[in-house]
Amino acid sequence: MFEFNGRVLSEERANDYLEKGIWSQDSFIDVLERNVQNHPDLVHKDEHRSLTYKELWNEVEAVADGLYELGIRKGDKVAIQLTNSLDYVVALFGSARIGAAVISLQVDLGKDALIKSLRQSQAQAWILTDNYRGQALYAFAQEIKMSLPDLKHLILQGQNETVHEDAIYFTTLRQSGKTLDDEALKVNRPSALDAFLMVFTSGTTGSPKGVVHLHANYLWAARVLAKNFGYEAGDGVLDVAPIFHQTGMLAGIMMTVAACGRILLVDRFSANRIFNWIEKEQPAFIVGAPPHVIHLANSPKLPEADTASVKVFIYAGAPVPSAVLQRLQEDGGITVGAMFGWSEGFVATANRPDDPIEAVSSTVGFALPGLEIRLVDEEGNDVKDGEAGEIWSRGPNFSPGYYENPEASKKQWDKDGWFHSGDLLLRNADGRYKFIARADDIINRGGTKVDPKSVEDVIAAYDAVETVAIVGAPHDTLGQQTVACIILREEAEAFALKDLRDFLADKGLAKFQLPDRMEILSELPMTPSGKIKKLELRQRFLLEA
Repeated sequence: MFEFNGRVLSEERANDYLEKGIWSQDSFIDVLERNVQNHPDLVHKDEHRSLTYKELWNEVEAVADGLYELGIRKGDKVAIQLTNSLDYVVALFGSARIGAAVISLQVDLGKDALIKSLRQSQAQAWILTDNYRGQALYAFAQEIKMSLPDLKHLILQGQNETVHEDAIYFTTLRQSGKTLDDEALKVNRPSALDAFLMVFTSGTTGSPKGVVHLHANYLWAARVLAKNFGYEAGDGVLDVAPIFHQTGMLAGIMMTVAACGRILLVDRFSANRIFNWIEKEQPAFIVGAPPHVIHLANSPKLPEADTASVKVFIYAGAPVPSAVLQRLQEDGGITVGAMFGWSEGFVATANRPDDPIEAVSSTVGFALPGLEIRLVDEEGNDVKDGEAGEIWSRGPNFSPGYYENPEASKKQWDKDGWFHSGDLLLRNADGRYKFIARADDIINRGGTKVDPKSVEDVIAAYDAVETVAIVGAPHDTLGQQTVACIILREEAEAFALKDLRDFLADKGLAKFQLPDRMEILSELPMTPSGKIKKLELRQRFLLEA
């Protein structure tokens, strides 16, 4: 079993899952290899190229060989920072082929969080794109490499190999045609209890926490959810959600591989482009975020588009209004399925394809079979149906803990293995769960979580700011937008939102962390002890909506 400081999953519980057949003995490499044998000619596509399962496997083998030659072995870590592309899929499984764990990095991650994630994960290799929307990622990687003692290799995705002549190019690795010898593959082949993927979540602390996922728990989640939504062999799954977010990775890639489907990847979203993909590729499923659902439903092309192949549009994040879902279903014949969960445990509840629109728009569905869920009050006592409580959960879907962060692991999981989510839900009499609010102040901006504290800490350094509170406010498309509520220093001059956003960008915050709105106030609501009443601010913006 993958060992690290911060593991809360006991070997006894892991072995119990395996012995009872709850967890499979398979790794994702075993699953992919069977797909290649059984359906070698099924075609995957991104916006630039296509690969059959057989061609995909050949590139996976070549990348595994290239990484091995660079010194990567079972248990090592390979960071990937790419957009939606088949290169990402090849890099992921090429790393896993030799037992390396993949560190999934957001392509738009702020510089500070990026450095912390790479340092905490102890990544030995970093596969990344050259530029992302004007950000020179490779140049920055070269700049910080010397400050990361574990990082030995930068591997650049790109076609023009004359720009960085000394770079190791990913294209060269995947096109080499090489394969490792049988002994090396045998020694490094991953097992079910080896690490597969690590994702970073900031939670409420503002400091990244590396969520470790084993092949076993990830494969369990992928198979259960694929069954819930009806994935079948050969189904095309059109993924418009970023792979570096867990909705895109889980529903777009892993559930598709678990069911032996076809991966279809879109990097840049527009409603018209998605309709073109649907008409050409005839996908059975679409995977996205609430804004994607809303844009498709609001498109004037929806009634005339050929969407007959689409069974379900799967999304996670903020609720989508019932009127939008009604329009999507009536005008496009597309049913929507929502998921609810966390980076640590993927999905706890999900809607079913035959759920009525009212249930999909107002609840987060039923608990997945095989999971334990409790809703508890502040004293840890179970609440009754219809009463709000913090959701605690445990089961075979969960991460074994935070990598090399035992303090954070002990805070999130109790001694009995219950994950304390910080989310307030209630359960209806019919067994469906309804999301109420975060127990803390995390903002869900279009499916991306924004930690207010990490933004507040930087704004506090702005000369004109006396006090700041970051809260979420309703937004028609994003679900929530980020609002900076600011009290100015005495005699300080007011400034524009653009000035603040430019300042924060210069300090290294990512674009999704920048406030969407700013309110300069004369005072903030405070408790007697001097704590800002963020709930009162949120309620104020809720009433304005």
